[in-house]
Amino acid sequence: MRPQPYRELSWLASEVRPFLRLHAGSYVCIVAGSFLVLLDPLIIRLLIDDVIPQRRFSWLPLVAVALFLTYMGRLGLDALAGLLNVCAVQKMSFHARLKLLRHVQRLSANYHDNTPVGDTLHRLQIDVDQAATLTGEVIPTVLRMLTMFVVVLSAMLVLNYRLALVVIPLVPVFILVRRRFHHQLRSASDSVQRESSKVIGFLDEHLAAILQIQLLSCEQREARRFARLSAAAVRAQVKRRGTEMFFSVVLYLIIVMGIASVLCYGGYQVMVGTLTAGSLVAFYGYTLQLFSPLYGAIEIYSKLQRAAASVRRLIEIADAEVAVNDKPAAVVLRPGTPAAVELKNVCFGYHSDRPVLNALSMQVNRGERVAVAGSSGIGKSTIGRLVARLYDAQDGTVFVAGSDIRDIKLKSLRSSVILVPQDPVLFDLTLRENLLYGNATATVDELERVSEVAQLRQVIDRLPKGWDEPLGPRGNRLSGGERQRVALARALLQRPSVLILDECTSALDALTETRLLASLNDFLHDVTTIMISHRPLPTSWADRVVNIELQ
Repeated sequence: MRPQPYRELSWLASEVRPFLRLHAGSYVCIVAGSFLVLLDPLIIRLLIDDVIPQRRFSWLPLVAVALFLTYMGRLGLDALAGLLNVCAVQKMSFHARLKLLRHVQRLSANYHDNTPVGDTLHRLQIDVDQAATLTGEVIPTVLRMLTMFVVVLSAMLVLNYRLALVVIPLVPVFILVRRRFHHQLRSASDSVQRESSKVIGFLDEHLAAILQIQLLSCEQREARRFARLSAAAVRAQVKRRGTEMFFSVVLYLIIVMGIASVLCYGGYQVMVGTLTAGSLVAFYGYTLQLFSPLYGAIEIYSKLQRAAASVRRLIEIADAEVAVNDKPAAVVLRPGTPAAVELKNVCFGYHSDRPVLNALSMQVNRGERVAVAGSSGIGKSTIGRLVARLYDAQDGTVFVAGSDIRDIKLKSLRSSVILVPQDPVLFDLTLRENLLYGNATATVDELERVSEVAQLRQVIDRLPKGWDEPLGPRGNRLSGGERQRVALARALLQRPSVLILDECTSALDALTETRLLASLNDFLHDVTTIMISHRPLPTSWADRVVNIELQ
């Protein structure tokens, strides 16, 4: 159901509230700068009605300086308002995106199975930016326009406002300043693109591997990694915006110095009779035209609509239910202890009208190796996912170590029950970092041992940098069989109590598979193991075979 307007405002307010002081400070600067506009006609009136008629030559520089300082004050306040605003926007984007990522990490496999990664990625990246634009650009700009409209309208009524002359001599200066800042602006923009692409690349990989991250209980580590990348992008954004604002300030100062000089010299010319007072006012009228507040009304309206749509999309993902959650009184499994596994009258289907398992019961004793066999699509892999609690059974109960897994803390369960899927996910990290991903405290001796068990010695020797060789995005520098062996070694390093091997030797040749299973005999002598496989060798390796049949 589409969120109601009050829900959108409520969500937006909750995101803005931590940075309300920055927004309030920005608006105070906007209002103060807008009211400085009222000083302009007073200075001009003083010049025309007092200084010039009385031929007070000594006052001319003072009037010019007063005008210059007025504009300096306005530019300083506008720059400060812009800096406060961009800081508030970037901070809101950072915290909103991080909070949504943490929420997405907790969503169940069912959500990720039915939500395209690209859609979630777009919401976390583009829609968050659009929502931040609403609070940091659209709303402040609308307030600025309304305030400036009243102030400028008052000024126009007092000064008999009209279109002014173009200050032609300033054009070459504008061109020179633009060239001077071109490299800085380009470098700052490129930096933003690079850092933003790193964030998007991380999110793409992270969301594609979300189930593996959940199985490895590495949500907090990935959130910290995301925070580091996103913080770098925030710094690049602030630097670029600062460069743009400084460029704008310099250009405006050129205008102000030019107009101040014109007024000083023009006042002299009026006093000697070569220029009319009306011409002098016309020059000043051009300055008002430069700061016309209504030029962007259509663009602001368009941004408002885009931002409102993004807020609705973000609310949808924020309101997504966390289906697999801890109970308040959930217990903790004792790590490193073999645990029996039992499924009792379990019913489950990925879709309510298409059951996969129907009243399934099976038991695996402590330290036992059981092979699960059956035709393709019968639900063998589903058993592993239910034991690892990627999903909850719709009926019946799954027990681990005698406890209903819904009564066990999720992090504790996934630290003890390790599932190795057929298509494992590796990361764009070194081989060592991939192996230590689930257990960063593993020793060198443990690394060496699991590499021997998983038949990785030849792989390590082949890699140019050995343990420290980057594996590329999703581990694509390794073959399918090598990726399976790395994933198995990673699982063994986690010291599982229950190990579920879901077709994890399907890409291995017969000789390597034979050696691997022989090595596992000693390593897994006290680990409860469920081997899901179609192949005869893994099923013969098990203590017994459980055949799953269609009911």
